[in-house]
Amino acid sequence: MSSNIDFTQTITANDIHETQKARLNDELAHLRWQAETGGLLTPDGTLVRTDRETRASLTEAVNALQAGLMQGPVPWKMADGWADLSQTELEAITSAVAGHVQVCFAAERTVQAQIEASEDPASFNTESAFKVALNALQTAA
Repeated sequence: MSSNIDFTQTITANDIHETQKARLNDELAHLRWQAETGGLLTPDGTLVRTDRETRASLTEAVNALQAGLMQGPVPWKMADGWADLSQTELEAITSAVAGHVQVCFAAERTVQAQIEASEDPASFNTESAFKVALNALQTAA
């Protein structure tokens, strides 16, 4: 007796786990992007934009100052208003932003490894894991 069931279309438990892990990794990438581009607060309480366009502009300004193509202070529109920044201040902000971005990606990498190691991805809380990893790395930085 032959069966009409096409077993090539069977979804295995492994397929379900891999699909869940892919969904979690997509969610994780979005969380990292939000943190990465959501700005940062400097130790003096200044809110600095960290979107990709601002990061490119910061790098361009620092390079121009270092090459003598611009002179400081540089008028800069911060997230909460204007500031006249010296080369030293602009370099410090650029460094802080770069560190912020690096920590965001490191947190994503940490959580991605946790997702891959998870035996029950359906119960994995990506947002919570990312917050824990991000806070731990920010504290260590």
